[in-house]
Amino acid sequence: MSVDSPSVIIDAVKLAQDGAGIIVRVYEAEQRRGAVKIKTALPFSRVTECNLMEENEDEITAADGEFGFNIRPFEVKTFRLR
Repeated sequence: MSVDSPSVIIDAVKLAQDGAGIIVRVYEAEQRRGAVKIKTALPFSRVTECNLMEENEDEITAADGEFGFNIRPFEVKTFRLR
């Protein structure tokens, strides 16, 4: 798994608490904002942004093993890959 922004850190990759997918948690560490892409070899067909309690919120467009999102300074983002 890789991220295209040097200020965004992949903090966790784990099985979801409810067993439905893989959770990826990232955070922005250098007070920057902008577009970010994550690329992974893990198999998935859907990506959903979640809150910290791993409750689904918004579906994210994903293709060819990658997905993108915007991040704000020091923000934490959580995604569910299925």
